[in-house]
Amino acid sequence: MTGRIHIRILIIDDEVMSGFGRTGKWFAIEHHEVSPDILCFAKGITSGYAPLGGIIVSEKIANHFDDVPLPLGLTLSAQAVSCAAAIAVLDIYEEEGLIENAAKMGKYLDERMEDLKQKHPSIGDFRNTGLLGCIELVKNRETKEPLTPWNAKPEEMEATNKMAARIRELGMFTFVRWNWIFTAPPLCINEDEMEEGIEILSKTIEIADSYYKD
Repeated sequence: MTGRIHIRILIIDDEVMSGFGRTGKWFAIEHHEVSPDILCFAKGITSGYAPLGGIIVSEKIANHFDDVPLPLGLTLSAQAVSCAAAIAVLDIYEEEGLIENAAKMGKYLDERMEDLKQKHPSIGDFRNTGLLGCIELVKNRETKEPLTPWNAKPEEMEATNKMAARIRELGMFTFVRWNWIFTAPPLCINEDEMEEGIEILSKTIEIADSYYKD
């Protein structure tokens, strides 16, 4: 005799980096039409102006603790200044339409990156959702050999170090690691500011082009 086994998988969604408009929606998981059981957040809730993090849980999980104690606490739990900052930031997201702007400018960035691909052969790929993306740099588009190997040793970081230095010299602060340049501009960015950033990226990627192998 055989029976059917039902397995419930608890879905925990980490939105610490991708939440609060970064991907053009309040939370990145909305792009995939999935409802998590637990959603973790931080950073964006206060726009980084004050430390604050938390979780959102499903009604079923919340109801479980109506009759079951949940002993927990931290030194700064419900810290008043951070909570006040969060309320102010949430108001600004809505009043200034920053979530919608992130979606709009994300599409603009996607279009402009297609132009950069035509100009720079070392751009192997650009992956992006809203205003959270990554430029992947390669030595050859056919082989996809990375400009700098993953987990590279110091002596293999020449190209990456040059790019990191160039991008800082030109006035941009972003994460440059191995063969990746990450793109995560402010949610309030406009087209003129985006063009300024794209020009900096283009001048930086010229370094990667010099390592390209046909």
